[in-house]
Amino acid sequence: MPGRPALNSGVSPGGSARAFRSPSRQGNALKSDQISGLFWGAIGLIAVLGALRLDLGNLGEPGPGLFAFSAGCFVCLLALVVFLRASLLGRGFQVSLSSLWEGVKWNRPVVVVLLMLGFILTLERLGFFLTSFLLLFVILKGVGKVSWKKGVLIPVSTLAISYLLFIFFLKVNLPKGPLGF
Repeated sequence: MPGRPALNSGVSPGGSARAFRSPSRQGNALKSDQISGLFWGAIGLIAVLGALRLDLGNLGEPGPGLFAFSAGCFVCLLALVVFLRASLLGRGFQVSLSSLWEGVKWNRPVVVVLLMLGFILTLERLGFFLTSFLLLFVILKGVGKVSWKKGVLIPVSTLAISYLLFIFFLKVNLPKGPLGF
């Protein structure tokens, strides 16, 4: 039908069997890669602006905001590459913003976000090691459905490496809980 965008039948890039729009430019609608580039650019910009509120220091004596600033700049750079690639080379499929969220199962991401919020709120009171162990254990065992052996072994080994790196080598003071560690 003239004037209507062509629909290709078959399997979409995400693997579902629904029809998807051809990757040609049609109207002013954004392509999926442009939307993701804008989203991650905003996330990177938020990280950069948050880091600027902290002391950046310098490379010889980095401040608390230097890593977040560098990571935010890196995310912004990658987002810019994705956005420009989609804009200039015509990559990505034209989609509506609401169609990006169709079929998303929200239970696991919401649980992980709530667990991370709980981690942030209890870190100072319970200490780094206890809070981190609980966070990793609950994510692995509850959300990831791993065995009890892996549910304990992975957090313990991760925290042992964290201890060696941050306490032993870098001499960083991490929050201590009521148990003294």
